Amino acid sequence: MRRTSPAGITFDVLNYAGLALLALLMIFPFWNVLVSSLTAPHLVQEGGMMLWPKEITLIAFKTIVSTPNFVKVFQNTVFITVVGTLLSMLLSVMLAYALSKKRLAGAGLMVFAVFFTMMFHGGIIPSYLLVKNLGLINSLWSLIVPNAINAFNIMILISFFRTLPEELEDSARIDGCNDFGILFLIMAPISMPILATLTLFYAVAQWNMFFQAVMYISNPSNYTLQVLLRQLLIVLTSDAVAASLSEDAPRIGVTVKLAMIVVSSVPILLVYPFLQKHFAKGIMLGSIKG
Repeated sequence: MRRTSPAGITFDVLNYAGLALLALLMIFPFWNVLVSSLTAPHLVQEGGMMLWPKEITLIAFKTIVSTPNFVKVFQNTVFITVVGTLLSMLLSVMLAYALSKKRLAGAGLMVFAVFFTMMFHGGIIPSYLLVKNLGLINSLWSLIVPNAINAFNIMILISFFRTLPEELEDSARIDGCNDFGILFLIMAPISMPILATLTLFYAVAQWNMFFQAVMYISNPSNYTLQVLLRQLLIVLTSDAVAASLSEDAPRIGVTVKLAMIVVSSVPILLVYPFLQKHFAKGIMLGSIKG
């Protein structure tokens, strides 16, 4: 309803102004990083905030792209993000749908088992030994399989599936549909908001994979983007290496740090617009019982 009173109009103006200021405070840091990564290194080293690039140069991005194995590493990151997200969503949806049915024998116990893993974890050493015994060390699958299911996301999906009317399933069964048909042909399409939201959660987690990659991967050809950028940062900030390079090497290191933030952030940010229309609605689904 549109406000027509002076008090209502004042409230709207202040509300929009406050939200605009809040959005600016969130956007400006990333904008400053982007601008600085495109600015000449010696100007960035002088410090200060910049609204627009000065002496535009792509030397920082060229340094990153020219790094050995960059293309291979980028492909690895895309692979674990796409395959890992698809596998996670498939397993999560199937598990949550089954556990949402109270008629399933032992459903309550299995839900508790999922919840228990949110509170207690085996630790780093048992996780490493498990991955090693499965023969996944130095394999990209070591970054996909152990992280295939997130207990918190499972609990959200279970809560959501329990809010769906059972009449939909009864009608489908009358039409001869089995459990898989009900799940993938009926429940999944009407659950797109929550599924899109969890897809984004899983994709961001896979894209930002770092600790597990350092722990399980020692072969440089199987590095993820985050690990490669860290290695590049170490090289550029090493006094011994910097001394053997050109005189601009120490300065380049400043802008390379900023360019790395852009390179590691922009690809996953490009996914958000495609899921945004579902995200705002999906994040609240299953959180309120009516």
